[in-house]
Amino acid sequence: MSDLQNADGEKSTLEVFVSYAREDLSLVREIAKELKTPFGYPLQFFIDERSIEDGDEWRNRINDALDRADILLIVSTGQRRESHSFTGYEVGWFSNSKRIRPTSGAVKRQIIPLVIGDRSPIAVSDIQGIIIPKENVFNLEVKPGDLSTERKFMQIAAASNPFQRLLIHFRDILRVMSPQKKEPDDLNATIQACGDLLYKIIFSYLRGRVYRELYPERKVIIRTAVPPGSTDEEVMLNNSTIDLVGDSIGMFGFLDRPANLPWPSFISAISPKDLATQWQDAIRSLVSDAFNGIPVENYSFVRSPQTGQSFRLFVSLTRTYYSEQQEVHIYIVEVAPPSEYGDTLTTKLAKSVDLGLRYRSLFLERSSPFSPPIVGKIFDKDKLRKTVKDMWRELQHLLTEMRQSKLDDPELVIAIYGQDPHEDLDALARLWNQAEADLSKLTHDVMAVPDDQILATKGAVLTALKDFCDKTKQINQEYTAKALRALEEQIAFDKAPPTAPPTPAPPKAASP
Repeated sequence: MSDLQNADGEKSTLEVFVSYAREDLSLVREIAKELKTPFGYPLQFFIDERSIEDGDEWRNRINDALDRADILLIVSTGQRRESHSFTGYEVGWFSNSKRIRPTSGAVKRQIIPLVIGDRSPIAVSDIQGIIIPKENVFNLEVKPGDLSTERKFMQIAAASNPFQRLLIHFRDILRVMSPQKKEPDDLNATIQACGDLLYKIIFSYLRGRVYRELYPERKVIIRTAVPPGSTDEEVMLNNSTIDLVGDSIGMFGFLDRPANLPWPSFISAISPKDLATQWQDAIRSLVSDAFNGIPVENYSFVRSPQTGQSFRLFVSLTRTYYSEQQEVHIYIVEVAPPSEYGDTLTTKLAKSVDLGLRYRSLFLERSSPFSPPIVGKIFDKDKLRKTVKDMWRELQHLLTEMRQSKLDDPELVIAIYGQDPHEDLDALARLWNQAEADLSKLTHDVMAVPDDQILATKGAVLTALKDFCDKTKQINQEYTAKALRALEEQIAFDKAPPTAPPTPAPPKAASP
């Protein structure tokens, strides 16, 4: 005779396997304790307080417990989990076990979700492909205003307390199991008292839970597969998923917020397409450093010529689980123009000189890091890729500052080039824009090629870089020199004090 049967061969114990997220363990213990109070021994809860990864012996114990269970109770609080529970595994095993043995004595084996604080009454995200009847879902739907006081919260319980309904559900199952057994006279009163106490426990729990989070900045979270399956960074990234947090969907061209989007799908869906290479390279370089634990430069840079926006990316968190899954959190912050003070024209002229000299130091001087002679001396593929990437990033920094400083302001253009018409300004602007666009396109193409082909692009890089420098050298020289002279004149004008009229001499006194 089984220890779960009485002398008459009836099932004497209702076994409940509780599936939950590890973060909710203390809450689950309290719920199980109170659910058991009205019934005592006939109601037994199995709560797995260890990891299913602790070994085959423990996994077998879990499987045996699921096979014995009459009810799989899923406690879902609807919150985002830091750990990874095994609810999906437990649901799958129990569902298969239920198909083999649909009843346990007179009891129909079943799955019951208990949804606490979730705003979706019947959707339990952990259960995919398993249809749960509405009558088997016990849902506690709560709004932030409901938690202002315990008294107000208990008034809601008077109308519909899912814990009382769950206790009554257990009572009815136990009646089917042991129809001849006499119930305590105060059972219904005990059920009501336990239901109210559980409601108060949930009140305390929900008061400390986050209802909503607003991220003032955009963030993306990259998660590797579990287990990663490979140490190759490219393979790991291609098998990763990405979550978009905060106001980040619009900048990538998504209309809706995707969840757990595969990395290849994320890259292919970015709109407009010419930004995909930028985002891909910027995120990949940060993730690669995070995987290796060597953040050489914990930031990257993306600029959209279409919108004129520029973004700085940096890793805010790298997390590694015992499962070997890795998580990288990357913030995306729009680069805002710095605050400017003082005379507007003087400030813009100073910025014009600064940007002109910085551009010259990057590209036009013999010791410039991105001048054709210097780049031509690079023979290492990793150094060449890094140089091309750094060159593009520094150029985008300059272009971003030019836009933010509004160097195309008519007042500034007049101050630099004078009042008289300059017939070449439009042509110079077109020449600059085309040279910058050609160099940027080549840069994206180079950054996208495999490592073993990067050195083969060196000739094209040098050709494009030399063409860019040749076309922009005269523009830079003229613009910087004229801006410097205009700034000198503006400062001299401001320093010269206005000429004051002569002070009249006092009248002479009359002679005695």
